[in-house]
Amino acid sequence: MNYLESLKDKNITVLGLGVTGLGIVRFLLAHGIVPKVVDSRTAPPGAAWLSQQGVEIEAVFGDLAEACLPNCDMLIISPGIPLYEPNVAKAIAAGVEVIGDIELFARLNTKPVIAVTGSNGKSTVVSLATAVLKAAGYKVGLGGNIGTAALDLLALDADIYVLELSSFQLETTTSLRCKSAMILNVTEDHMDRYPDFAAYRDAKLRIYQHAERVVVNADDANTYFALTPDPQQEQVTVSLTRGDYCVEIAEGKAHFSALGQVCFATNELALLGGHNQFNALAVMALLAPFAVPVGVFKETFASFVGLPHRCQFVAEVNGVRYINDSKATNVGAAIAAIESLADTLGKLVLIVGGDAKGADLAPLGKVLRQHCKAVFSFGQDGAQFLALHPEAQLVANLDEAVQRAQQIATPGDQVVLAPACASIDMYSNYMARGEHFVQLVEGLV
Repeated sequence: MNYLESLKDKNITVLGLGVTGLGIVRFLLAHGIVPKVVDSRTAPPGAAWLSQQGVEIEAVFGDLAEACLPNCDMLIISPGIPLYEPNVAKAIAAGVEVIGDIELFARLNTKPVIAVTGSNGKSTVVSLATAVLKAAGYKVGLGGNIGTAALDLLALDADIYVLELSSFQLETTTSLRCKSAMILNVTEDHMDRYPDFAAYRDAKLRIYQHAERVVVNADDANTYFALTPDPQQEQVTVSLTRGDYCVEIAEGKAHFSALGQVCFATNELALLGGHNQFNALAVMALLAPFAVPVGVFKETFASFVGLPHRCQFVAEVNGVRYINDSKATNVGAAIAAIESLADTLGKLVLIVGGDAKGADLAPLGKVLRQHCKAVFSFGQDGAQFLALHPEAQLVANLDEAVQRAQQIATPGDQVVLAPACASIDMYSNYMARGEHFVQLVEGLV
């Protein structure tokens, strides 16, 4: 890691002392690099840890203007801080190099990388890909926006790294070289961060810059790197109905198909819904460079039951199924959940609401009217759902939503929490919201 030696001669500032920033500081200190640490909060989460290190570290907490960011050589920024923040923008204008932890990881890494981004489905795809690789005998490090911090992956004895990456992380990433990379989908999200949808999409497209194998969603033009692929890059498509990796009917049953080769029946997949069949195909496309046997895919798909809060079956009460998809924090994720569940299991009673993050909720209207018998909404932007369905009702909170849903649901129905919104108006995160839903449902049994 000769690059680390060169950093010892630079004036480095770490901006943000939350989970990511603390990990960056910890990594630098472990390699003999003492950065300046800056945070706009007067008492950031990592301040106590920093004071216990026995190392003289310059720290500026509070007004960023006092941190003199334009005076440093390199600014390593946490993903939650936008590049347009005035003090950061001044540093960029002054010629300061601004990177994130993923870029630092990329400059140090020597192992193959599989990288995935997208508005929805990232965590399921990278977790399933990791499970398949492990079953095939590889030592795998899973990290980035999930699991282990990217810089901590470098210390693992791994053959392959699998990264889940957010648009925020990709904004400051230019050197990441991937064996295979994919944007699963791009739907409106984080519009409180980006000036427009194009800027959000462009951030995600950065994942393809140095990828050997580019995997795109054949049904989403926003996932394409360019109309004319780079001849140095292999590009393959994924779709339920068409493309290099798709679902084909053979002997009267739906099968996963890879590059024209029928593999095994889709009902081998333990995960619910058509969107998870797409996720499974994405995994097959991403892992093609590693020659994983078809039997390993089949066995792993059959045993992988998914992640909590993602179309998670909670219980069946009086013939009504309750599904927790609290991770559906944007419109695209909610639509995917509704369409997948409705296709296979019937009419829905939907629970939505929270902080819409400035997104346009109107695209939900057609799907709600087509598949939902009723909609209960709550939270900061709950009222915005009322115009989207004739049987939409505003309730005070999740407790009331579950209670009212139980009252109108009949055997064969499903009550689904797919909020289409972030949880931060009422909960610490989507996990806390999902756990509350699970507790409420368990109280019905």
